Amino acid sequence: MPVNKEIRILYLEDVAADAAMVNHELQKSGLVFRCERVETREAFLHELEQLPDVILSDHGVPSFDSLAALGVARKKCPDVPFIFVTDALSPEMEIEKSSGGVTDYVRKSQLNYLPVAVLHALHEAAERRNEKHRLKEIRPTRNLESPLLPICSSCKKIRSAQNRWIAPEVFFHALLQVSFTHGLCPECTPKFFRETGSK
Repeated sequence: MPVNKEIRILYLEDVAADAAMVNHELQKSGLVFRCERVETREAFLHELEQLPDVILSDHGVPSFDSLAALGVARKKCPDVPFIFVTDALSPEMEIEKSSGGVTDYVRKSQLNYLPVAVLHALHEAAERRNEKHRLKEIRPTRNLESPLLPICSSCKKIRSAQNRWIAPEVFFHALLQVSFTHGLCPECTPKFFRETGSK
């Protein structure tokens, strides 16, 4: 996302003074943003429909805490970064943080880190979108009921859904995140290197 593009922030926070501090810290950093603060599940769901760029959440309110908000967000918009902004990190929130369920965690006592966390979260989200696009681009053409993968008999390139021929290294790296090393097996080595030794 371009730095000068307005960032749409959805913020679950029931304390107006804390929200004001968050807004101040983001403004101070020079970020261009629009922040919608909500206090209820209904308002949170309504704002999710507008597809925010990033979600911030305090511990929440008794009827709708941050873990419930995280669960809803993961179902409605799983690609939107979710950041806890609280000093009250519960054991359940710790688990979500360590397991990668949330993008980041910022203490209210250390709000100077929040702009960095937001920019980093947006960058990671953009990378994930690009990776999904690359995967879609190289998706092989095949019937889902067929195990066949279209591959060139000569050069071994793989045909994508867009009828593009892609090197196996590129295809499998994007699809499975595996990288290839290049070497020569014993059968192919003589084709490229003359045997040395007695004649």
